Amino acid sequence: MTSFSKKAQELATLCDVQVGIIIFSSEEMILWPSEPHVKQIVERYFSFPELERMNKLVRNVEHHEKMVEDQEESIRKIEQKNEDKKMELLFNEVVKGKNIYELDVGELRGLTKLFALKKAQVEERKKQLHEHNQSIEGSDNNAQEKDGGHPKI
Repeated sequence: MTSFSKKAQELATLCDVQVGIIIFSSEEMILWPSEPHVKQIVERYFSFPELERMNKLVRNVEHHEKMVEDQEESIRKIEQKNEDKKMELLFNEVVKGKNIYELDVGELRGLTKLFALKKAQVEERKKQLHEHNQSIEGSDNNAQEKDGGHPKI
């Protein structure tokens, strides 16, 4: 109960809210921090209209669902990064001579995706270099036209 009450006190301080704990067991009922304090919190809670209480409850649930979704998305991204790193390492092992017949279906699929990604990156880089070369050739041609068509020596 001590760590539980400590966390409740931290929550009350951090969020600037009133916190009370009610624990029911077959032998006893525990109220924290004190019975009068907990009764005051419960009475205050029930003094609000039911619609307002339900509205706050729904917002709280929605907030927690959003937090869970965000955490799940974060986990998915981390798992994807881990998988990508595994495939990079496997790719390096294959380049160093690892026999592809030793790989399972999942590893082969992962490598196939990695090869496709690497191929697309190489194609994009080739396109950028080609465009860069054309711009250099174009600026050289413009310089020659200004010099009367004679290339600089």
